[in-house]
Amino acid sequence: MKNKTYNRRKILIVFSFATVMLLGLIGRLAYLMIFEADYYQAKAEALHERERAIKAARGEIIDANGVVLATNKTVCTISVIHSQIVDAEAVIRMLTSELEMEETAIRKKVEKVSSRELIKSNVKKEVGDRIREYELAGVKVDEDYKRYYPYNELASKVLGFTGSDNQGIIGLEVKYEEYLKGQNGTILTTTDARGIELEGIAEERVEAVPGNTLQISMDYNIQTYAQQAAEKVMEEKQADQVALLIMNPQNGEILAMVNVPEFNLNEPFSLETMNLEAEPEDEETKQNLLNQMWRNTCINDTYEPGSTFKTFTTAACLEAGVLDINDSFYCPGYRIVEDRKIRCHKVGGHGSETFVEGIQNSCKQVDMKIIILCGLFWLIVV
Repeated sequence: MKNKTYNRRKILIVFSFATVMLLGLIGRLAYLMIFEADYYQAKAEALHERERAIKAARGEIIDANGVVLATNKTVCTISVIHSQIVDAEAVIRMLTSELEMEETAIRKKVEKVSSRELIKSNVKKEVGDRIREYELAGVKVDEDYKRYYPYNELASKVLGFTGSDNQGIIGLEVKYEEYLKGQNGTILTTTDARGIELEGIAEERVEAVPGNTLQISMDYNIQTYAQQAAEKVMEEKQADQVALLIMNPQNGEILAMVNVPEFNLNEPFSLETMNLEAEPEDEETKQNLLNQMWRNTCINDTYEPGSTFKTFTTAACLEAGVLDINDSFYCPGYRIVEDRKIRCHKVGGHGSETFVEGIQNSCKQVDMKIIILCGLFWLIVV
């Protein structure tokens, strides 16, 4: 009787312990299924989904009249998914032939065990279309965009350019990056545990949002003419560089900004425009030369305005009506202002000259008289 009571107690303890364990497991399972369901659902989807980006078309840059200065060309990005490849040798032969790359480089990437391996980007669309027609398992061809500048060197240091990732590097391209870049989309495919795409399950697509169009105040025709004029001056004067800036005096809009020699925006890392005897092998030296080639001297360099400021004083006097273009002046070669003798650039002076001739001669005496006349006028008005 004693042994029977002991055994019952023993069975009760084991049963109670098993019941507590079972209730704990049920409670844990209920917690995971109810309160943690979203978390583990996302984990499961991430395990069985493969994501590929759909590149957004970068916004165009157009001039004041709508002329396209920067646009996009469709290119392709070629990649492979190791777990989906059925015939590795056929893939290697095809990619080596179509992409004109070394077989060892292709083989290394095809045989690498990874979720996705990039083979080559910025591939011409016609080449990408041919690769797609082979229909080889594991080979992915995704359309992408490459920046294209229709006028090559026109306003190169103003527009700037993009890198291999289509992100702005210098100029307007980087200044307005947030507006131009757009928003990439995605392609989601469902795979099994080995990473092989499941047939019969449609892809999920989130379409890309193109970037905004940037319209600038620059005028293509004025920019072209100004660049040709600057190149002519550089050749005639044997100058190292020539900078030219044209503004609308009514509102300050930039109509043209020239920095010659310009560089080819479609080949921004080529040093051909610098006319070097040999391209430097040292990377630091090459980068310094590239930075020099890309530099926009109109906005990055400082200099004394000198005679260029005479246009402002002349315009002010003409607007005020205090002189006429036929007014006469006399330049003896200097002018004494208080205790200083200010000389004209022509030591002997220009002698008698009209207002127009004085401006053409860049005569300091004429400009000083203009300043005095204009100053007296505004003093009387005020």
